[in-house]
Order: sequence, then C-alpha cells, then structure tokens
Amino acid sequence: MNKLNSIYLQILLTFISINAFTQNKSTDADILKPLTTESEITIDGKLNETIWQKTIFTNELYDENGKYDNTEVLFTYDSDNLYVASRCHINDTSKLNKEPLDKDNELMLTNDWIAFCVDTYDDGINAYAFLVDAAGNELDGALNPPTRDLSFSFSSKWTSAVEINQDAYTVEMKIPLENLPIRWNKDSVTMAIQFIRNDKQNNQMVQWPPTKNIRKYQAIVLHGINQTHPQNLSGVNISDRLTYKKSKIDVTTLLGRCQGGDASVMDYLIFKKRDISGAEHPRILHYNMQTERVKRIFENTSYFKNLNTNIDFETMLERSQTTAFMVLQNDTIIYEDYFNGFNKDSIFTSFSVAKSFVSTLVGLAISDGYIKNEDDKITEYLPELMKKDTLFSKITIKDLLGMSSGLAYSHDGFPSDDEFTYVAPDLRKTTLDHVRISEQPGKHWLYNNYNPLLLGMILERTTGKSVAKYAEGKLWKKMGGSNASWSLDEHGFEKMESGINCNAYDYARFGLILLNKGKYKGIQVIPESWVQKATQPQKKPKGYYDYLLENNTYYNYLWWGKFREGQENANDFFGMGNKGEYVYICPQKKLIIIRLGFEYGFTPGSMSWPDMFYEFATQF
Repeated sequence: MNKLNSIYLQILLTFISINAFTQNKSTDADILKPLTTESEITIDGKLNETIWQKTIFTNELYDENGKYDNTEVLFTYDSDNLYVASRCHINDTSKLNKEPLDKDNELMLTNDWIAFCVDTYDDGINAYAFLVDAAGNELDGALNPPTRDLSFSFSSKWTSAVEINQDAYTVEMKIPLENLPIRWNKDSVTMAIQFIRNDKQNNQMVQWPPTKNIRKYQAIVLHGINQTHPQNLSGVNISDRLTYKKSKIDVTTLLGRCQGGDASVMDYLIFKKRDISGAEHPRILHYNMQTERVKRIFENTSYFKNLNTNIDFETMLERSQTTAFMVLQNDTIIYEDYFNGFNKDSIFTSFSVAKSFVSTLVGLAISDGYIKNEDDKITEYLPELMKKDTLFSKITIKDLLGMSSGLAYSHDGFPSDDEFTYVAPDLRKTTLDHVRISEQPGKHWLYNNYNPLLLGMILERTTGKSVAKYAEGKLWKKMGGSNASWSLDEHGFEKMESGINCNAYDYARFGLILLNKGKYKGIQVIPESWVQKATQPQKKPKGYYDYLLENNTYYNYLWWGKFREGQENANDFFGMGNKGEYVYICPQKKLIIIRLGFEYGFTPGSMSWPDMFYEFATQF
C-alpha cells in the first residue's frame, strides 16, 4: 500500500459508529425515497437548478463529538445518473488549497474534500467512493470492509464541478449508472449511501449517516432506473486500470514506482520478471465436481450468514472482487470458478503467498547442504551487516523465517519500510541500507518484509543461482508446475515478499505437495521433517503473538496456521497474500482451498477468509 493511501486508511479508522443512528438491516420505514429530476442538471458547481432546493438530504453531519451544521448534502437522480451536490461552509476560503492535480492523485486527500459513497447492491460487501476537493480535483475507488481501505482497482467515468463563494465551496457530481453493478428490477432499485467531509480548517472528519460500517449506510430506493450492463458485479475493468497504472508509473525510481498507486494484481505486467519453466508434463488435477454441495456448505457458514443479504455464494465471490476460487480434495477438484474477467488460463500474482514458497526453498537449500541449518546466524552469509550493527550477529535464519528477528519495521512516513520493501528499484541495496535492529530476536512476532528479502539474498549467495531458477529446478518442475514467473526489481532480484505469478492450478499443485508431506509421484521433493517444522506450531514465549492466539491462529516459518482440536501435528495451515490470496490446507479433511482476488472483498479483515475456510472444512 502506498503512503497516502495509508493516510486515508488511518483517517477512515478515526470514524466511529454511533449506535443510535445505525442498525443491522433497514426496514421499509427507514428507506428514504429521493426525488427525481425531470430536467438535465448542468454540472457547474453553482447549484442553480430548482431541484436542488427540494432535495436537501441533510445539513447535520456528525463526528465523535456530535453533530455539525457546516455542510449541506443534496441528492437526486434520473433514469441514467446519480446527482450529488454539497455546500461546504469554510472559515476562510482564501486558505483553501486550489492546486490542480491529476485525477486520482492522492495528495488531494490532504485538502478539504467531500465524498459520496454508494453501495449500489445494498449488500454491505463493498461500496464506491467519489471524492472532490475544493480545487476540483477528483478521486474515486472501492471501499472494502471493515476499515474502508480505499483501493484503486475501481474507476468510473463521472464529472464534477466546484464553485468557491464567500463563505463556502459548492460541489456538484454526476455519476453515470451504466458501469455500476446494480441489483436491478423494473420497479425499483435499493442502494445505500453515505456522505463524508474532511473539514481541514476545523480538523474535523464529519459524515452522514455516522457509521464506518458499509453495512449500515442509509438505504434509499430509486424508481425508473434504466438497466445497467457492467462488465462484472465488482464494477472493475482490469484492462482500463492497467492502462491507467502504466500511464502513471516510472519503474526506474522509488518515487516513480509509487506513482502507480497501491499494489495490484497487474504489477507483474509492469515490473520486470524472470521466467520459471514448468515441468514437461505438468501435474494432472482430476475432476469430481461437487459444485452445489460446496456452495451449500459455504452458504451455511456463519461468515456468509452474517452478510445479512440474500445473494448466493457465487454472487458474493464476484461482488467481493474474487478472481478465482477452487476447492480440492486430495488431487481432485470439486469446485472451480473464475470471476471479474479472469479465467483458468489467467495469471494470478501471489503477493505474500510467495513467502510460503520462500520458506520451502530455504528448507530445500538446507537439505541440499547450501545452508547448514536454520539456527545459523545470518551474518555467516551476510557479513556486511556486521558493519551496520554487531547485534545482527544474534539473528538466525530461524528468526527470519518466524518473523521474530527483532528487526524494525515502520509504516509511518514516506517512503516507509512498506515502500522500501515492495517498490524499491534495487531491493538488495535498499534492504542493506535500511534494515535496522529494534530489539533482541526471538521475543516478539512482527510481520516484516525485510525478513524474506534477507532470506532471498542468502539463497542467492549459497546456491549460486537466482531464486527463481533455484525454485524452478528444485521445486517447480518437481511438483509438476506449469510455466510461471517471479517479478523482479530493476537489478534482477526477485520480489521475495510478493512476486510469484502463475495460474490457479499451480497454487493447487503447491498446496498438494505440502498436503502430501512433500511427496509427488512417490518422490520426496521436500523433506517431510521440513514440512512438519514449517507448517505446524512451535512453542513460543509468552507475549510472542498473543493476539494471534486469541483468534485461534499461529505463525511459523512464513506459514500461517489455525489450530484444529485433536490434530496436534495436522493443524490447518495456509499461505496468505495482500488483496486476499490464499492457499489453505486442511490435512484432516485432505482439503485445499484456493481463493485469489484483486481485493480482500467483503470480509472483516484478512483473517476472515481463513475463518470461513476453517468452518467450511469442519462442516465438510
């Protein structure tokens, strides 16, 4: 995530839910019926049309201290468009930032702005945000529960205008419905909306209705809406977003690589990559489709039921920005489907699922004798770290694998460690320059991208090969993988934290070899002892990661896990990546679940997909 997007996330996290104004499901009496406009509205920011005098939604917005009357919001519609207007009173209009910016430039988030958010499906899965600042700059994106992290996979053609008056600035927006996913019927359409204002001069974030929960927006009903025909139910056009991102990014510099916005599933088409050749005959996966059974069990999980909506499982998958979903029992696919323009031949970026591959490669390098064992000090392989700080000599490879190295990692500032470890054009140099000690190793768990980058450098130096080529010969071909790639920085070093690119079947093949304790075709590709050591929980000191344990979750050797009662050495484990990439393995039921996407989607936090997988496997 780039830094300004993080700032916006932090802003949104300051929102509160005021219980008196929220509810779990709207009743008919709670649903508002906005007026329609009979004539076309000129988008000039002047609010001259008569309809605006009749359509004031509210002039009472709220923050955690109560209500404010410094902002009016207005809303109307016709058969093809939503019209939004606002009058934002200001202490001193001369102090407004009036600098013009390119569309979707996140610098506008530091200005005074007004946002219109709409859940067009009224299902609480995601919403779309349209922001305009006092200078007329525009930004749009998708909002994902629970924090409403603003992502830029969504983009729509819309127009706006701003007029600055003596004591306020006024905004008008026209948002065409044609590309928005809408649960349409010939009589009426129910949506849910929210208005947000960043009143910078008063240092206030105010909103109506006062909730940060997408599922508790204000429901409205519209009549006479023309049927829309979006490409998919997520409202995302990947091709358009790729074109846009390519037009912004400069791969040669850190700042230039950040200009493309948040990390995305399209990054493998922008960054350099190294090919990973597949096996001559990739592993065959068999089929015994149990589509209806799988759907029924997922729809019976508490996580699905908590959506409080009447959509079916596959509609949920598409709405939640899923790209691929697959369930296997042993080597047999029992459910498979693709969404949002992706298909069985598509390439899917791993994000941090790559870390679980890295763990496996370290185990193979130990088996090959390149690394003596995971208790080796990292300075045996990276002696230059001693020049930075002699305390590096206390960190072991095991500490890197367990995310307990004691290395510092901060999301604050720009560039932060997030930018350094994801988009730096020279990841080796950047890592060696910026990695630093914060505490003794082995005491606490801290998710930290410097750890896999250091492991990648150790793999390079010990094997004498690039990480991708070592993976190709020692793992990929031997597990029966097909052709794939690994994204690189500008100096040919693999993006160790995030960059494997392959089809959905290869994620399943990787899951299978772990499920089968490292064996394929009777050959022990990965030492069974390593599979056990890497994926199953180890005893940790008190306070190591108590908050994970509270969610029945553990972490070990770049794998996540969930405790399953009665399965001491066969707990569920999974690789997990940003945007909601999962390779989930349940040894007890011999199940593998693959979920890939360009956002996490509906779930309240990254751990809720695994919670749903765990519940599915329990019921299966």
